[in-house]
Order: sequence, then C-alpha cells, then structure tokens
Amino acid sequence: MKRTLTREELHDLVWSTPILKVAEEFGLSDRGFAKICARHLVPTPPRGYWAKVEAGQSVKKTPLRSVENKALHTVHIGAAKAHLSDSVLAALAAAKAERQRQAEERKQQLPTANASAPTLEPLAANQPIQVLHKPVASIVQQLRKAKPDGDGVISAKGVCVHERTRERAIGILHHLAIATEADGAELTANEHGLHLSTSQGAVRVVLTEERKRPKHTPTESELAEYQRRKAKRDKDQARGRWSFERLEPWPEFDVVYTGKLTLGYDGYANGLRKSWSDGKSQTVERCVADFVAGMRTIIVAKAEQKRVAEERERAKQAMWRRRELARLRAEREDKRSVYLEEIAAARRKVADLQTTIDAIPRADNLPADYARMIGWAKERLAELEARTTVEAIQATLQEKNLFPEPDELLDPEGDPPPRKSYWDD
Repeated sequence: MKRTLTREELHDLVWSTPILKVAEEFGLSDRGFAKICARHLVPTPPRGYWAKVEAGQSVKKTPLRSVENKALHTVHIGAAKAHLSDSVLAALAAAKAERQRQAEERKQQLPTANASAPTLEPLAANQPIQVLHKPVASIVQQLRKAKPDGDGVISAKGVCVHERTRERAIGILHHLAIATEADGAELTANEHGLHLSTSQGAVRVVLTEERKRPKHTPTESELAEYQRRKAKRDKDQARGRWSFERLEPWPEFDVVYTGKLTLGYDGYANGLRKSWSDGKSQTVERCVADFVAGMRTIIVAKAEQKRVAEERERAKQAMWRRRELARLRAEREDKRSVYLEEIAAARRKVADLQTTIDAIPRADNLPADYARMIGWAKERLAELEARTTVEAIQATLQEKNLFPEPDELLDPEGDPPPRKSYWDD
C-alpha cells in the first residue's frame, strides 16, 4: 500500500489507530512507521496510551506543532514496494491470503494457546537451553565450542555475536526452528550458512549483533604514556632526529558490541522488510513468527520474479527463433527466385538455340568446321533441355530444399514484428 499524506493527516491517523495496525496496512514494521513519524516531527502516542483508551480513561493527545521546512509537510509512505511488478504484488497478496487461511485452519484445529507461534523473553547467559531443536543442533554445537576473537566475537553458520550473547543467540535459533516448523517451512544449517526453506524456494538468514565504534576516551595511564612519548620526540627533534610515528598509544575508535541483535535475510529484498531487531519495546525473540512470515514473503516474491524473468526469457527466445525463421525464409525466397531465373534463362537459350539451328543454312556436303558447329549446337541444345526437364527440375528442388513439405521454416504466427532497436532481442 502506498499513500501520500500531510503531516496533519498522519497525526490524526496515528492518534486514532494503534501504530502496529497502521504499519501493517502499509507493509511496514511498527518501528519503521514510528521512524517515519519522527522524521516528519509527528508525535506518537506514548506507551500505555491505548490501554487507557480501552479502559475508558481520559487521555490527552500531543498537539502537532508547525514546522517551517516544507519538505516535511508531505509524507510518502509505502514507497519501498512501488517498483515491484503487478504480478509480484499479486503473488504476495495471494500468499498472504493463503497464510491467513492456514492460520485459521490451525486455530480451529488447536484452539488452545499452543496453536500460537512461540515467543520467549531474552535469555540470560546463565540460562542455557538443554534440549535443542534438531535443525539447529549442529550450529549450536559450533557456537558453544567457538573461541572469541580479539573483540570477543564468536561466529558460526550465519551467526556472528559477542560471546556475552552466546546463550541468547542459541535460544533465538532454537525458537526460530520451532516457529519455522510450525509454519510448515524448514530451517537448515550447512557449509553455506543458515537457510529457511519452503516449497517455493529458500533464503539465507543471519543473526548478528550491533557493533558501534565510539571515539576512544584515553585513560590516565594512556595519557601518561602519550606525554612520555611526546617528551621523547621533542628531545629527539631538538637533536635533529625526526620521526613521524603516531604518538597516541590508544586506538582512535573502540569496538563495542551493544547486545542488540538482528535476525535478517542475507540478500536483496526488493524493498520488502528483511530484518527484525531489538528495539525499545521489541525483542527478536518476540518476532520469530513475524520473521518467518517475512521470509516466506521474500521467498514468494523471489519465486514470482524468477517465474516472470523465465517467462520473459522464453518469450525472448521464442521471438528470436521466429525472427531467425523469418530470416531463413527470406533467404530461401531469394534462392527460389534465383533458381527460377536460371530455369527461365535456360529455356530462353533452348528456344534461341533451336531457332538458330533451324535457321542455319544446310547443304549436302557441309564443310568440316561447319558440320562440327552444328553438331556442337545440337549437343548444347540437348544438354540445356536435359537440365530443364520436369525430372531434372524436381531433383534440383529437392537437393536445394526449396519447396519442402512439411515446411520446417513455417511460422504459424506469421512474420514477427520488426525490431525497433538492437536491444529488442
């Protein structure tokens, strides 16, 4: 869904409907929609606002203040999917309807809470999962055996987190496998990474931790070392010995792993949502079912785009074959015309030669050369007549394949349209 709103309309919308529902209508996450509001300086309801509304308590709306920047007056929402083809959008809509239908069936079959997708709270490092879901057992084993690098980072197939977050990452993988299975999909780990697969295709997924690089604040000992190095350099320069090595004994930036995890698709998603991250109120653990649904959406879109591309390629190849047939037919027409002209020329020569032979004066005692000329003319006439008999012409037509039946160059659709440019092929 794509819409263009004014700031006033957006303000009225977010204060009349929960952001989660509004964001879903536009195909966005609640966090992504909130960012759009913040970007255009549109206030959103605080936490607990809708609970108070449902309880019948009086609530106050934060008024919309005016802004001078005209670029903020108009809000474009949902533009990320604008470049998707109609067929892809139709496939996504059909897939969404099918998921809703399957969810309703599961809900009717299992009306208890067990029918819902699994969620969990973030796990502490001292709360490891003992019984792991089979599809992620191998990758979990790698994570538990992985040794941290200089920054404290451990990695395995599709997972790269700080060692402090090891058990939480394992818990997310465990519940992701459960949610994937509940959705009728499959989660597998191999030498190429972690993959989520359905009957329509597969995507490579990754679990990563946010890394920041703040400016390093030197400690007292580092500052003391810096002063020592500077004093030494000053003495060396006074003695005429120059050096240009870096004096600071500390790195310019620190590498800090924040503990904020992101579960995402490792690839280009054509504007579709591809990652779910920890936020102020959202955790990756609570988004595993939404993540699986999002990956299924990406798979459907990729499958449809592949189908459209293959169909376009087949049409392109078919048009190329038709144009090649048209070219061969044109060449054959030229050969037909040339051969017919050869026959016509030969028959004209036969008629002219016969007329000439009949018109040549005759006598009882012809000179030797004269007689040989007449004999040669008759041989030439016989040769030309032999070349233009029905049998001889039929044999030549078959040899040159000028009028075959069935015609392998026939195009049932007729001649193809002419190319407008070289790029038409």
